[in-house]
Amino acid sequence: MPLTIDSILPGSIAAQEGLQANDVIISINENSINDFLDLQFFGAEESLLIKFKNSEKLTKRIFLYQDFEKSLGIIPIPHKCRTCINDCVFCFVDQMPSDLRKSLYLQDDDFRLSLVYGNFITLTNLAQKDYERIIFQKLSPLYISVHTTNPVLHKKLMKYKIDFNILDQLTFLRKNGIELHTQIVIIPGWNDGNEMINTLQDLTSIDVLSIGIVPVGITKYRNSLQEIQTVNSNLAKELIKVSCDFPKTYCSDEIYVLANQQIPPDDFYDSYPQLENGIGMIRLLLENWKRNKNKFINEVAEINENFVFITGKLAYDYFIQIAEEINSTLPNKARVKAISNYFLGESITVTGLLNAKDILEQIDLRKDEIAVISSNIFNTDGFTLDDIHKNELKTKLNGKLFIIDEEFADWELI
Repeated sequence: MPLTIDSILPGSIAAQEGLQANDVIISINENSINDFLDLQFFGAEESLLIKFKNSEKLTKRIFLYQDFEKSLGIIPIPHKCRTCINDCVFCFVDQMPSDLRKSLYLQDDDFRLSLVYGNFITLTNLAQKDYERIIFQKLSPLYISVHTTNPVLHKKLMKYKIDFNILDQLTFLRKNGIELHTQIVIIPGWNDGNEMINTLQDLTSIDVLSIGIVPVGITKYRNSLQEIQTVNSNLAKELIKVSCDFPKTYCSDEIYVLANQQIPPDDFYDSYPQLENGIGMIRLLLENWKRNKNKFINEVAEINENFVFITGKLAYDYFIQIAEEINSTLPNKARVKAISNYFLGESITVTGLLNAKDILEQIDLRKDEIAVISSNIFNTDGFTLDDIHKNELKTKLNGKLFIIDEEFADWELI
């Protein structure tokens, strides 16, 4: 459907031509405009014929030239994302408690957001016209949740009601020049073992950019759902061993911790293609710590209070290393507190899924201490999973909060 304008940037080309908020763009150069990507793609030409309806429902046309020194200036209304049509046996959203923010229950499965934000999609809700558009507009790379290339098992895992073959669709996209990052969520007894080996062989054969192997996440809210097992230490070791036989294949940090094996070195991760998937996050954090250690220590030396690093259990040992290095220069300046995730269940050990309630109940903060928290426990608006704003959390934690980004590339005291 046509794209409604949310606002126009002052002084932009669109403002000069009289376009206004609530105008509806029908087409650019005779190409239908249905979303923000269409606007970006077709609006990139030097000369534009824009057909639109104004607030009085009158259809108008304007012709303009872009000198590219000014922005076109059209800000569309927020994108309504396409949602998932599957009923995956391992869906994390289905395992969330019922009283959280509405946005946390959105099961997005939108190829446009995959391109822009790196969200993983399943492809099961794409029509032929979507594939044609992806190829025509060269929407690449895309991030695809594969899990298995066995079509019978794939349908059993994801419980969709359509005829669909994931490997056929991936092969079609690759043959048409679309680059792909892929992931396999390991559900023990389902898609591990020979099934995983076959999947890795298939994905390698079509030359995907990366293959991420991550363990299934299980919360304490699975009582009414099909029983599945978590990845244990022995399976984690096997996953690492098998992954080493395939190019561009990476196990998540959690798998290495479960296997009690060292995180691989920096050069193993190439360009860190699946960082947001928890793959290489610990290594990048440690590399950035090495680069930024002197700067960080010099800054905290000017602060009277001592520091308590708050972390999930997954990264605890690595923050112990960081605290020890700080204390070797500034004795007793830093300590580490691992927070158990009682909110979602203790099998959830990543820092990014901690919530304010667990932090506040478990931290033993003294009056002369400042809590140090990773930025990834907050959303873009500064709220935790249980809807506590970082400023409110700061107030409850001695009135100060030291926030480090999840890669230890930056930090701030608020």
